[in-house]
Amino acid sequence: MIADRQTLLRQRLASAGLGGAAKGDGIPRRADPRQAVLSSAQQQTWLYQQAFPGSVSNNLGLVIIFNGLVDENRIAAAVDRIVERHEILRTTYHGGPDGVAYQHIRQSMRVPKSFANVSGEEAMALAKASLLTPFDLETEAPLRLLFFRTGVDEIMFALVVHHIIWDGATFDLFSKELERAYEAGAANPPALLVHYADIAEWDRNRQPRIADDDREYWIRRLAAPRPPKTLRTNTGDIAADPESAGRVDYRLASSLDLTRLAANHRVTPFIAFLACWAAVLSRKNADEVTVGTTVLTRDHIEAEKLIGNFANHIVLRLPVGSASASRTLIRATAAEFDAGFAHRNLPYETVVEALGGQEIAAPPNLFDSLVVFIPSGTEGPRLPGIATRWQRLHNDATQFPLVPLGLEVFVRCRGAQTVIDVEATYARNAFCSETITELLSQLDNTIRDAVQEVW
Repeated sequence: MIADRQTLLRQRLASAGLGGAAKGDGIPRRADPRQAVLSSAQQQTWLYQQAFPGSVSNNLGLVIIFNGLVDENRIAAAVDRIVERHEILRTTYHGGPDGVAYQHIRQSMRVPKSFANVSGEEAMALAKASLLTPFDLETEAPLRLLFFRTGVDEIMFALVVHHIIWDGATFDLFSKELERAYEAGAANPPALLVHYADIAEWDRNRQPRIADDDREYWIRRLAAPRPPKTLRTNTGDIAADPESAGRVDYRLASSLDLTRLAANHRVTPFIAFLACWAAVLSRKNADEVTVGTTVLTRDHIEAEKLIGNFANHIVLRLPVGSASASRTLIRATAAEFDAGFAHRNLPYETVVEALGGQEIAAPPNLFDSLVVFIPSGTEGPRLPGIATRWQRLHNDATQFPLVPLGLEVFVRCRGAQTVIDVEATYARNAFCSETITELLSQLDNTIRDAVQEVW
């Protein structure tokens, strides 16, 4: 997933002396085993949930379908072992008397589970209903499990989680943990030496010492007059109804062309996609565009083992007007991303504050579209003798609070062929579905033209 792209980038940046996973100094355990400060990613998620307590925009849903002689009770017991192993799965979130939020880690916590024998259609409806039920982060576990037996040899396992504990790499981690726990049965899994709350506290304590260089970079890069956000076509106020979103699913006819374009310029398909998307946006009479993307800050080796939200957003400022050819824009996009990625550890909200904003539930965004690239390789849990497939559930809300358009790009292998599917989630009071489809059609054409160096 996102982690695959970041592994390649870490290697590239490390060779340039720009960073990589720290493997030296250990992360100390926190002083209080029962509570800790929130990480920056958790803080912003918590603030948004406090401002919009009925929100489900941070609810994430997955349905895993197992075919074979599978025992749902054994899967449920395996998840219990994972909850025992990872503190973050038995954590609640609270506002302190001083107004500072904290996380409370419990010795044990009941994770809601339900079991039913229903049809596949009924199972999907029940899973969607759970996804659209808000979490109470002060009292509830941040995940729910629903098991549906939809046939003699078919189980549908719906997992609903809150984004406060989950990022783009977590499903892979969870799947591997489930595989091990399922095969081990009642055996206790090895204890983790470091937990998410330890890293949250360690990172908060070190931020004042390491943030200056990152802050200076982002102020220098973004403080100058920024390009106008000209993407939206409707004039509605997104903040008035942040949960109302539509979705367009689009398969790129130019999937093979994008792969060739990336290979021709020796960049990742993500960079090639971003450059072409910037070219589409520039047709809104902009010589320069800003695009957001999600990165993971799992820089320490201990973080790579943990379920948790290590996501951050960075802003890419792309000078499209000066790009007379696709190769020029692709090179500029690669350089911009590498520089931004090297300064990825400063929380996005801190960047907004440094530019004159303030800490609020939904900070003013510096971009109108957010692009997340999800390479192939995420198979879900592989259990012995059981075939597995999975799909996401959608919460009908915008991908990132107050961002009008989010593009999630899935690279999927279909035999010897690679296909690229775009799931575009848009704010209904900013766009209509026809506009999004037209933008994606323009993107398709732009990718084809770029391979032929038409622009």
